[in-house]
Amino acid sequence: MSLDNLLRPRSIAILGASEDFVKISGRPLKFLLDKGYPGRILPVNPKYERIAGLPCYPSIAAVPETVDMAIVAVPAGAVLEALEQCVAKGVRAAVVFSSGFGEMGAAGRDHEQRIAALARRSGLRLCGPNTLGFMNNFERVMATFSQAGEGETPPGPVGFVTQSGAFGTAIFALARQRGLPLGYFINSGNEADVDFGDLLAYVLEDERIRVVAGYIEGLRDGRKVLRAAARALELGKPIVMVKVARSRAGARAAASHTGSLAGADRVYGDVFRQAGIVRAQNDEQLLDLVSAFVHCPLPQGPGVGIVTQSGGAGVLMADRCEELGLQVPELTAETCAALRKVVPAFGAVKNPVDITAQFIADPELLVRALDLVLADPRVNATVFYLGLMERAAAKIAADLASIAKRSPKPLLVAWAAAPEAGLRALREASVCVLPSATRAVDAIQGLVLFAEGKRRFVAEREVRTRAMHPVSVVPASIEGPAAGERRVLHSDEAFRLLEAYGLRCASWRLVTTPEEAARAAEELGGSLALKIESPDIPHKTDAGGVRLGVSGSASALRAFEEIVATVRARRPDARILGVLAQEMVPGGTEMVIGLHRDPQFGPLVMVGLGGVFVEVLEDVAFRAAPLTRGDALDMVRSLRGARILHGIRGRAPADLDALVDALLALSRLATDAGQAIAELDVNPLIVHADGQGVTAVDALVVREGQ
Repeated sequence: MSLDNLLRPRSIAILGASEDFVKISGRPLKFLLDKGYPGRILPVNPKYERIAGLPCYPSIAAVPETVDMAIVAVPAGAVLEALEQCVAKGVRAAVVFSSGFGEMGAAGRDHEQRIAALARRSGLRLCGPNTLGFMNNFERVMATFSQAGEGETPPGPVGFVTQSGAFGTAIFALARQRGLPLGYFINSGNEADVDFGDLLAYVLEDERIRVVAGYIEGLRDGRKVLRAAARALELGKPIVMVKVARSRAGARAAASHTGSLAGADRVYGDVFRQAGIVRAQNDEQLLDLVSAFVHCPLPQGPGVGIVTQSGGAGVLMADRCEELGLQVPELTAETCAALRKVVPAFGAVKNPVDITAQFIADPELLVRALDLVLADPRVNATVFYLGLMERAAAKIAADLASIAKRSPKPLLVAWAAAPEAGLRALREASVCVLPSATRAVDAIQGLVLFAEGKRRFVAEREVRTRAMHPVSVVPASIEGPAAGERRVLHSDEAFRLLEAYGLRCASWRLVTTPEEAARAAEELGGSLALKIESPDIPHKTDAGGVRLGVSGSASALRAFEEIVATVRARRPDARILGVLAQEMVPGGTEMVIGLHRDPQFGPLVMVGLGGVFVEVLEDVAFRAAPLTRGDALDMVRSLRGARILHGIRGRAPADLDALVDALLALSRLATDAGQAIAELDVNPLIVHADGQGVTAVDALVVREGQ
């Protein structure tokens, strides 16, 4: 449903309007008048007949015309009645400033749920409650009491949606100081109806917006944001997001390794990467990235050219590039030869290029050096570092602006202690200028990440579209417990489920007596692993329920008896269903793969280095299901220990393609199962040498009734 009536209203009623423009209920009227809002302004307050020369009505019902949007600035206890009157009047949207709702405890949550129910029943689109509102600076809709509405508010190509009011206001003010005008500034408040994802999607569709920034603490519906992110990639509009509240509390009760490692911050970071959302670590970096996207074209690759007046700064930037996974390529022989004719002998012509402070005396040195580096085919983006330069600021700024304008590649300027005149000139010329070397490199990484995400989206468009619409069919093989209950599948069920999705599992037998264990040893042959089978013991080693390297029937018989006795002594409360006898799988690299049902993003697929130390090493990656092949490959490559799979110290390279196939198999399972699987672990998954596939050795599947 469109939010036009909310964000682009033709008429605005202000409930609780005040003639005191210092008060919260008076500020919106002042801002609307000051900014020249072209629509109808309709104050509502029985205390007044006129406010600021406008007729003031005793109630919303008394307004003699259609009202698109109402600003509700009344005490919390009067909000529900005010909204009911708005619905009766036919008002289509409302902004509720009032606090005292969900943020105040149980009573407030109950009050908020009632106004949310009213919005659902009536179709009223509601922003808030507990919001400082929004500004649509294109149409001069000032539905806010924030001090951000004071002073100049020119429209610009940036949309900003924030869950924090006060912090969002500070970011707005900082953006204004940097010369980054915002077309939209929207605080979502408590999100009783319209939420962050709705607002993000709306702002993206405005053709006047080129970049969208966001500040979030958490999401009610992460899939909605992923759909908006897919649309942003389609439109070529970057989304830059700050996510705070880095808690892992939601994973504390998980039974699987996958679930326990699915901390909120880790999941957000990985899923944002998958969706092409560029994540900023703080407000400062948020605006750095926004500036880069507003002023720079997208790079065609990760190669960074570095030009500097300081050798030390060049090394610092090169180090930072390496930390971020960017490349500082060697320049071509032709470029180096041309630079030697330009750069002083005491400078450096290899990347980083040090032109020294000689460019102050010879301004053309700067121009020629930057043109050459930008033209090098191995360079996709360039950063130029300098410091101070008060006297030459105007000339330097003019030269940099000219270079940036004629280059199809991004040029970012890191200007330490820059004179105000230089900053102003570069910003007016639409050149991205930042105050430090590392911040400029960080901004280039953001450009590269979005460009890569956009290219991947175009290449996998069809699969991406399907990924937003899972089919939610529960496989018959995992029919589970009653609604609301959970059941850990028996190992036999878990392995059969994995095999149904094409995952090879180590041969197994479930045995219930020592004699059956002996017969299983004869049937399976070779070296065996014997593992306790109990729905109450998800991690068997911790309970003493594992014996490895068991050979022969006699050894299997004794191992069965030892396992059962040990587990009964350590876990007398556990239900013991038997012992799993399984072939030992030699060699290979131990990995872990799994599924976790996330409350915000739905089913997630996980991969990491496996074994008993998976939760200690925490070298894992998550992506939202369904995956594309590119997603699966990217998540494996993002692991710190990914190089192990390529073969080190004489080990053969692992079968990376088979590992990716296994992740895609779990992705299909997650899509088919919908909400039926709460957690799943395959740990370890043995990845054999290249061309020899993978083998699932142990599996934990938690089924949830629907």
